[in-house]
Order: sequence, then C-alpha cells, then structure tokens
Amino acid sequence: MNNSPSSFLSVLYRTIVTHSVTYFVTGVIASIILDYPARMVRPDIAPIIRNITDPILIASPLFQPLRAALFAIVLYQLRKVLFGTRKGWLIMWSMLVVVGILTPFSASWGGVEGMIFFNLPLNDHIEGWPEVFSQTLFFSIILTYWVNHPSNKLIRLLLIIGFILTMLLPLVVLLKK
Repeated sequence: MNNSPSSFLSVLYRTIVTHSVTYFVTGVIASIILDYPARMVRPDIAPIIRNITDPILIASPLFQPLRAALFAIVLYQLRKVLFGTRKGWLIMWSMLVVVGILTPFSASWGGVEGMIFFNLPLNDHIEGWPEVFSQTLFFSIILTYWVNHPSNKLIRLLLIIGFILTMLLPLVVLLKK
C-alpha cells in the first residue's frame, strides 16, 4: 500500500476515471434491473424526469468527468483519511451515502428531505437506493485501491478501457439519432 499522500492530479485523474466508469456501469445495470424506462413514463413521474431516450440523459455520462473533478477537490483534501489507510474506502463510502444520498442539503429523490417534500410514495425513493448505494460503494473501493496501488497496471488498463467506452458509447448513440 502506498502510504504517501497522492498529488492532486493523481487523485483528480483517478477520481474522474473511476467515477465515470462506475456511474455508467451501475446506471446501465440498474436501468435494466429496475426497469427505468417503464418507471420514467408513469404519469406521476414523467412530468419531473427526462425520458430514457432524451438526448441529455443519453449524454449524461459525458458530464461525469466534471462532476468527478468536483468530488476530487474534496477527496484530495481528505486524502490522509481516505487513502493509505485500511478503512479509507469505508470512510469515503459512508460519507458519500450520508452526505450525498441520504441527507444532501437540497430535497433530492431518495434523500430524507425528498421523502418529506416530494409527493411520491416512500417506495419510489427507496427503489433507487440499490443503484446509488452500489455505485458509491464500487467507486469508493476501486478509487481507494487505485490511489493506494498506483502501479497496478491491470486496474489502470481496465479502468482506462472502461472510461473510453463510457465516453464513446453515448456519442455513438447520439450520432445515430
């Protein structure tokens, strides 16, 4: 395990790649398993969420590097707690779950405030948890491992290939429209 704090560029690069790939993969799997296309056209949901065929929704993986760069700013500042320690992944995951999913500062779908403010059944909030909990778990485990083991060529290769595919697939779909 690498005990020295990583540079900002190292954390930034790994955060962008890891988040983008885990976001895309868990999103595709959740869309299939949780049948998002059917949920998105429900009369109570359709007015507040884009259809799965909407070009902006299809392009959403392309926006994830920017989102991940914002994450990296915070993760870098917490690098001594998150990286180089055995339970860094668990600290990161619990932070993302509590602050990012369950108690964000705005009313969001699946969060406590969303359950209060949105006029949706409780199960609509909870049904999305498997996707966001698993994505943040995979992100936390993979990112902390990769930062702690920067010379691991296999993980770098797999994630770079995954990142390229994550960026190319939405472009291919959008160009076919």
